[in-house]
Amino acid sequence: MPQVDIGDITLNYEQEGQGTDLILVHGLGADLRVWDDDVPVFARHHRVLRLDNRGFGVSDKPPGPYSPVMFARDLDGLLQCCGVDSAHVVGISMGGVIAQRLALDFPARVRSLVLVSTSSEVGQKSIAAWRRLADRIERDGFDAQTADASRAFAPAFAAKHPEIVADLGRRNAACDPRGYAAAARAVSDYNWTHELRRLTAPTLVLQGLDDQLTPPGGSVKMSRGLPHARLLMIPGAGHNLPIERPDVFHNSVIAFAAGVDFARAR
Repeated sequence: MPQVDIGDITLNYEQEGQGTDLILVHGLGADLRVWDDDVPVFARHHRVLRLDNRGFGVSDKPPGPYSPVMFARDLDGLLQCCGVDSAHVVGISMGGVIAQRLALDFPARVRSLVLVSTSSEVGQKSIAAWRRLADRIERDGFDAQTADASRAFAPAFAAKHPEIVADLGRRNAACDPRGYAAAARAVSDYNWTHELRRLTAPTLVLQGLDDQLTPPGGSVKMSRGLPHARLLMIPGAGHNLPIERPDVFHNSVIAFAAGVDFARAR
């Protein structure tokens, strides 16, 4: 896999396909491998770039603190190194937080946004819970409880596909505890809903109605703050919408990006 130096760290990435650029930004506890089933579909239409965010995969894992601004700066540097002027930016969960910050801080980089299972702010109760989790994992590493991924899926999906839940749990447990904790703290406390009105990029918000980690209300509020947003709520889907409903995820992203590209080519 290619790697590139971005400021103080080395990032791991993959790039393949042809067409307008499309970036896939993973969430907390994942790495670029989480997109393995999605890249072949998107690469038929786009030049697809995916990365391991700092702290994850085989990218560098420097000590924290991390921040959404830092993650966005990393991504901007990677785009520059890979010759990507602007792209359709797809981010899930933490990746959606990074995608929003990229659009706010480097708007020229963003051709469109697809925000999956994410939000533009975090409530006080959630802030405290995420910080407790980060402290525990940093201190003790992962155990059966902290690696458990069952709440990352809709209850019905988790009951029907225990092997998929277990595989995601193993991926969580394989994360570097310090990198995970630094990233969890970075996305545990932010609020830029009031800034969203500055974003002019067309935006698609995808949200599972059975998401137990990022409740649908956050996506509703975020979509209302975005000037050019469409909100698609998917019944029966949880936080890992691309895994639970790949058909909806692939078709929605491809159709949305195609519409943006067609409008810009006119």
